Amino acid sequence: MQTRTFRGVVLRRRWDQLRASYWFVPLITAVLAFFLGQFILWLDVQTANIKLSISQLIFSGNASEARIILLGLAATILATTGVVFTMITVPLSLAATQFGSRLLRLYLRNRTTQYILGLFVGTFIYCLTVGLSLPPGRFVEEPQWATAVGLLLSLITFASLLVLIQNIATSLQAPNMVAAASSELHDVIRQSISAAEQIATSGDMADYATLSAQIEQDGAPILGQKRGYVQAIDPELLLPLAVRHNLVIRLVRKPGDFIQHDELIALAWPPQRVNGFVAATIHRSYELGNLRTPTQDIEYAVNQLVEVAVRAMSPAINDPFTAMTCLDHLGAGLALYAEQHRKAEHFTFIYDEESRLRLVVDSLTFTELLDTALNMIRRVSREHADVLLGMLAALETIMHKCTDPEYRAALRLHVQLIEAECQAGSLIEWDKQRVNRHCSLLQKLLTD
Repeated sequence: MQTRTFRGVVLRRRWDQLRASYWFVPLITAVLAFFLGQFILWLDVQTANIKLSISQLIFSGNASEARIILLGLAATILATTGVVFTMITVPLSLAATQFGSRLLRLYLRNRTTQYILGLFVGTFIYCLTVGLSLPPGRFVEEPQWATAVGLLLSLITFASLLVLIQNIATSLQAPNMVAAASSELHDVIRQSISAAEQIATSGDMADYATLSAQIEQDGAPILGQKRGYVQAIDPELLLPLAVRHNLVIRLVRKPGDFIQHDELIALAWPPQRVNGFVAATIHRSYELGNLRTPTQDIEYAVNQLVEVAVRAMSPAINDPFTAMTCLDHLGAGLALYAEQHRKAEHFTFIYDEESRLRLVVDSLTFTELLDTALNMIRRVSREHADVLLGMLAALETIMHKCTDPEYRAALRLHVQLIEAECQAGSLIEWDKQRVNRHCSLLQKLLTD
């Protein structure tokens, strides 16, 4: 049980949505390209052409010739951009088949692809706007800088195709996709820990035990008005509300949960201070959507790795090496979680500046997270001794960061489940003995 300060939850969610889109970077580069074109035209007016004509690298010609060149480049780049989009969208279908549609957001967040798309769009906009600004008889008689910059941008743009091909070939490799999902898991775990958190005292816990019964019995119920997954909860909206109306708000649903219409999402106490404005603000604090997002949802970040591992173990793919890679990253991620959350937490407490309890939020427990990470993989891996040993290695990695008895009890349970899964499978006796030996050793380490 902890006191935490959350900052920028909604901002992080909006930024995550922008990063997972193909329009944001091209839009920025298009705007920059337009202003670059206007600046270069102004520079052409200010620069004496006699100083530039001595260089063979600078275009020498009138405005009409430059206009033809730039508009021709714009047409060529536009045609090539269609090929580039095809090169990007075809691997999307392959990634969805092999890794699952939920992993596509990681592919969409690839910065190299976004920057190259932005470079194509920006170069097209530059050549088009500058070319259309150069009809015969305009004030720029010999637009040398404008044409030279257009040619340079075109060369860079076409060279970036090689980078794009290399990037697509690299990013779709299973280890790199798993590493990207693992990086997101580590990020959301770190963000879930506030720099200003304080461990609550036992007196606070006892006080909440009494207050909890009052909230559950007399709290004013707040029912959901929409249907969807909880993508984020904004405590910065709720904390001032609770202080202004002197309330204690118990948030029943947490990020990742699916909310139905008229389903209980919160309890506010005392009930006589709850009005329509309070209920509407609590509704607005829940960010709902059709998809789960890793902004506050650690379980979803774990599910991304689990999905890759389960698909890899399917008969159609049969790739135990990818599953073992996922287990390595899951072990590292859960070890970080156990290290950051040294005590079992079932609730998150948020206090005001006067140390009065204002918000109570359900927390994802370590046991739930461990079940999410290992249960599905264990069931599809009973016929693969090396994958079962990979699970035990992940549990050993987590064990070194666990000090709480509840955590270690959860690890012991999963060791027993892996041993039972091994016995239920059709492995040869030698493989079963390998798994059993490792299980016995790990059980001993967890008991000591």
